[in-house]
Amino acid sequence: MDSIFDYLDWRGDLTFAQDGLNEVDSLAFSALAYVEFDGIVPRETDALPLPLWKAAKLVDAQNRGPSPIDDYPFFKELPAMLRKAAASKRFCDVTLRGYVNQVDFDRATQFSAIVFSLSDDLHFIAFRGTDDTIAGWKEDFQMSFLDEVPAQRQAVAYLNEASLNLSGRFYLGGHSKGGNLAVYAGIHLPEEERDRVTAIYSNDAPGFQMSVVNSEGYCSMLGKIHTFLPKSSVVGMLLEHGEEYKVVGSSGAGIFQHNPFSWEVRGPRFVYEEELTRTSRDFDSALRSWLGRLSIEQRIQFVDALFEIIQ
Repeated sequence: MDSIFDYLDWRGDLTFAQDGLNEVDSLAFSALAYVEFDGIVPRETDALPLPLWKAAKLVDAQNRGPSPIDDYPFFKELPAMLRKAAASKRFCDVTLRGYVNQVDFDRATQFSAIVFSLSDDLHFIAFRGTDDTIAGWKEDFQMSFLDEVPAQRQAVAYLNEASLNLSGRFYLGGHSKGGNLAVYAGIHLPEEERDRVTAIYSNDAPGFQMSVVNSEGYCSMLGKIHTFLPKSSVVGMLLEHGEEYKVVGSSGAGIFQHNPFSWEVRGPRFVYEEELTRTSRDFDSALRSWLGRLSIEQRIQFVDALFEIIQ
């Protein structure tokens, strides 16, 4: 079955002006948000942008050397995906700016985002998911007892800044925690700015506390949220979702279906399954039952103790 790599071969000769952004493109941008563009892409959202083809060359020239994270299938394939996208007519002239990459273990914060501009008045703002940092994983666990984690607060500030500095319309998206941040930022836009968001793409991302799902902002943006889960989703089943989701086929096994490069693609769409696997549904049921028996204070103690051991 085809993957995002095959999509770039098949659709790579068509610009976004010739054929508009689709759900597979959103996954491509969400994956590219994991690339380390430090020192390459400007921080400011109103800075002179850098075309993707040039950014890719500069990333290659950095030659950062081997890293333990390269053993993970997704991160191992990420450089090849960047090169293939940069060599395609569709992605090569997309411009990059507003790259932020912040990690703070003391505050259990990991936040990264970037603006991909398809034209002067159409932008895809991609939020990075959880990387290999302990801070990032601790922050994910904190979602089980906090209405707002630091990265979500930063995502709101980032989008507000981008909406002030950039004209036109936006797509928002991300993979894993990045999808959560995209939704959270979008629903916290000022009411007068929400019409500028065309769609929000959440790719196997955890949900929210019920207080967020029931909020006015969430309900007002519900029709723009597009959620995709691999058939054996674990991460994407965490916490609460108010929106409907589509189940995507994957060549991976179990938890490894979280790797977006394993998602099955047919043309400009994903390959859909009728429902999640029994394993995914059983895991979700067991986790909800376990969390339901813990008080907020017990959840806090558990997460703090767990990450003290890890640290």
